[in-house]
Amino acid sequence: MSIKLYSLIFASLILFACADESPISSVQDNISEKEQQKQKEKQEEDCYYGTSNYSDSWCCTNYGYQCNTAKSSSSSYYNYYYSSSSYKSNNSSSTSYNYLTQYKTMKFSLTYYKQLTSAWDGVSAGGAYSDGDPAISFTIYFIASGGQSNSSSTETLLSLQDQGSWSGTASKTITVPTGTQNIKICPKVIDKDAFSNDDMSSGECYTKNNIGKLANNSKVEQSDSYATKYSIKWEWYLY
Repeated sequence: MSIKLYSLIFASLILFACADESPISSVQDNISEKEQQKQKEKQEEDCYYGTSNYSDSWCCTNYGYQCNTAKSSSSSYYNYYYSSSSYKSNNSSSTSYNYLTQYKTMKFSLTYYKQLTSAWDGVSAGGAYSDGDPAISFTIYFIASGGQSNSSSTETLLSLQDQGSWSGTASKTITVPTGTQNIKICPKVIDKDAFSNDDMSSGECYTKNNIGKLANNSKVEQSDSYATKYSIKWEWYLY
């Protein structure tokens, strides 16, 4: 076989190899780029929601999420994670709402009670304002930006018998979920009776908004201002 024929065959093999290899290599490169992009998007999403296997500092450096925040407890019923501060504003409307970026503990305390009307037991009792047997409790609602809510009860913090007034501290600690925007507190005052308990509650609830702005140990003092049969006061703070 002549040298020219060898040269022609060799050149054809090189061209065939190049023509055969280039499309495959190009497809592999495209797959690799797409896979890398998917991985990057997944890493960013994990950092945003606080589920990344990387550290908070890594997420902060690479994507700006989890800066100066701790991861939420897995027991939280909904999770919102924000970066760079203890809260982030949602500017989708003219009003800004602020959310907790991690769960906190609430220290809730009843501090004052007074009976304001007589005949809680159904009789005048000589006009005495101390014939009631109040059992006082609170239901506390933790409300997120989308309207989702979770509730917790203090159960009975104070139970009295034929006592018209009280002051002191009756407390309970409660976990406040991540993502909480507002805290709504609904007092319950029941007059205990041997046959049928009487609900003396005003039926009103009292809300504190923008919980993300509330500093640790910042005391919130509230009272049941709509009640007419009694007066109660309470306070709480987060830490």
